[in-house]
Amino acid sequence: MQTNTLKKTIIMLGLGIVLLAPAAAMACACQGNQYRTGTGAVTMEEAGQITTNYLNTIDSRLTAGKIRLEGQTYLVDVNDAEGNPVAKLSIDMLTGAIKPVF
Repeated sequence: MQTNTLKKTIIMLGLGIVLLAPAAAMACACQGNQYRTGTGAVTMEEAGQITTNYLNTIDSRLTAGKIRLEGQTYLVDVNDAEGNPVAKLSIDMLTGAIKPVF
């Protein structure tokens, strides 16, 4: 009797993993970056566009400045209306996630 219960439990767990894993993977894949339109690894041009889209939600006078790649992260200078650097942003090359650099 216990063997049948154990087998049923194992089968139910297996089915749960098989059925729920794709849904979990899809949920993660759909979260993406709201400032990004493409898929795959972020290019340098796309990092500039992500920065511009992000800055437009804050203050349209801020612009993306110099962009450089360090490892798997783009570092982007944020410039004011006069072109002076006022901040830096970090954009993950694989996810497009944006973080300020302090």
